[in-house]
Amino acid sequence: MNIVAVDPGTSNTGIVYMNERRIICAKTLHYKSTVKADQYALRDRADNIARQLSAWVADKPHEVIVMEGFLGYSGKGGGYVFQTPYLCGYLHAALRGEKIAIQTSRQVLNPKSRGNTADLRTLMERGANPYPGCEHCTNDHLRAAACHGAYYLAHHLRPAHA
Repeated sequence: MNIVAVDPGTSNTGIVYMNERRIICAKTLHYKSTVKADQYALRDRADNIARQLSAWVADKPHEVIVMEGFLGYSGKGGGYVFQTPYLCGYLHAALRGEKIAIQTSRQVLNPKSRGNTADLRTLMERGANPYPGCEHCTNDHLRAAACHGAYYLAHHLRPAHA
């Protein structure tokens, strides 16, 4: 099963094309400037990310786009935490017609969550190659996207219980 995994962010978005055997390719959408509190700039940035993502996946046969969702944390110190949920919603709407699965970091990357991929992320950060093609994941955004993809594949390719 080929999938596209996305770690959405308004400054950096990681996109990974993969299957259960390997990471095929990856791309980071990086922006030098931040949008801060400018709502028009946020909309323009989300639109730009959506257009680039749509163009990138157009020639990559896939069954689903797995996207990291957003869970707010009470201790989060940033004043712009509204940007990621806005971007997730914008991408979801822009990609209508695609099958989209949204997963949270809490379920995928938290070492205490059942079936998490935290070890995969740690190994990739240390330069190991625990999943063929990890060398494509050159930054934290790509590693997070790959972990979301690996989590999705592990939980959706299991044989059905009889």
